[in-house]
Amino acid sequence: MEEYRNKLKIQNVFFSVCSAVLIAVQILAYSGVIDPVNSGKSWADFWNGFIAGVALGVTAIMIFGLIKNLIALKNNKQLKKLYVKENDERKKEICTKGKSAGATAYLCCMIAAAIICGYFNAVSYTHLRAHETSQDL
Repeated sequence: MEEYRNKLKIQNVFFSVCSAVLIAVQILAYSGVIDPVNSGKSWADFWNGFIAGVALGVTAIMIFGLIKNLIALKNNKQLKKLYVKENDERKKEICTKGKSAGATAYLCCMIAAAIICGYFNAVSYTHLRAHETSQDL
């Protein structure tokens, strides 16, 4: 059970750091230190709202996981219950068959990438070509 406690402690560090980074990015964005999308106002407002919503949702999930882990670490009965839930053989087999671990990691990375990339407006080559006139060619 001590190994499982250490696993939860590592998860807590991960949840704490990621939550702090997401909250810091949101504070920096709202204070104007980092300027998210610099395109048209309508698109910028939509994108900023989308990024803020995704960041808030991911932060809430991480804080929920952090609280759940902290409660389990302080109460042996809760720790055992969480251990049994996470190590259920049926659930493990289903996850293995469905390759859900890879899908979950991919989804988490894509959400993080969307949040981070939303604050840096990279103008694509296609976008630049769409605004060229015959004089530019």
